[in-house]
Amino acid sequence: MIGYAPVGTILTANPGDRIADEPQTIEEKAKQMAVDTYDITGERVKVPTYFIVKYPDGETKALHHVRDAKEISDIIRQMHLEEEDTQESGEVKHWLNWVGLFFIMAFALMTTTILVGIF
Repeated sequence: MIGYAPVGTILTANPGDRIADEPQTIEEKAKQMAVDTYDITGERVKVPTYFIVKYPDGETKALHHVRDAKEISDIIRQMHLEEEDTQESGEVKHWLNWVGLFFIMAFALMTTTILVGIF
């Protein structure tokens, strides 16, 4: 059987994927869920329709999870790069430090004196 949809009807897999005709505030968009159900394992799955992004210049945007997927990916990628930069700028931990070097030298000196005494 073939199903037909009336002209002008927006067909989506999830009712939450629909973008409202009337303008919504960012708070209203933040509350809207595209998917709110249980998966096959019984865990609850929630996918927001809009991801709220706050930019460094103070601007706040609501990005639709389907329509603005590329921009959301770019933002996540940028956040990941910034996170790596902050980790790299921290203090670098070396495997070799002065205390370890001191113990190695002391052990080598003690071993050398014992070996000289034996032979």
